[in-house]
Amino acid sequence: MASARPEAVALAPAAESPLARLVRERLGTAGARPTTDDIVHVLHQAIVRGLLAPGRALRQDELAALFHVSKIPVREALRTLEAQGFVELQLNRGALVKAPTLAQLRDAFELRLMIEPHLMRTAAAGLTPTMLDQAESLIRDMDVATDAWRFSDCNSRFHELLYAPAELPLSRNILAMLQGHIQRMSFMQLSLAGFNRSSNEDHRVIVAACRRDDAEGAARAVAAHVQSVRDIVLGLYLRHHAEEG
Repeated sequence: MASARPEAVALAPAAESPLARLVRERLGTAGARPTTDDIVHVLHQAIVRGLLAPGRALRQDELAALFHVSKIPVREALRTLEAQGFVELQLNRGALVKAPTLAQLRDAFELRLMIEPHLMRTAAAGLTPTMLDQAESLIRDMDVATDAWRFSDCNSRFHELLYAPAELPLSRNILAMLQGHIQRMSFMQLSLAGFNRSSNEDHRVIVAACRRDDAEGAARAVAAHVQSVRDIVLGLYLRHHAEEG
């Protein structure tokens, strides 16, 4: 009598790591060969979201295996992230995720306070009712967001939308350069303190001023909003480091 064949056992797929998920989201499932820009984007997002914590070693061989590339584009990506202030390259120690410092946070907020009210003041006249409707839609999305990254992403899109009509390319480029650090602060705030609904109320005040064609009022509201977020983030930073000490 022939022995019964054993039933095939279905193997559960291995859990996908958050970093591997970011790679898939960036490259899709077609197996496209990643560029240096792709590697920069994925690592930047991982650092901003806290998936790669401050002090985490970034090993070139592991990253090359993750992206299925040689170490050359990985090395170039790490140099780019170092120039952006997210990574520290140490002699004989490789790359480490750089922790934001108190001085860096203060500097970033000072720059925001100089740039964003100016952008808002200049952009206000060019905002159409449709654009303001879109801004209010993003506010509603933030009202119901239960994921810190979703809230932070909508917040960034909200401010980008409001400043879009400003014909100030240098100011917008500087703000874009700061964007990763701004998102990192915002994500840290949301992760440590929970969703700050008062921040979204600030957004409503800004849009209301724009609907009244009150450019100065909108600029003041933006400044007050940045100051409020600054106080929360710096307070969190100081409390967190006091607890560590």
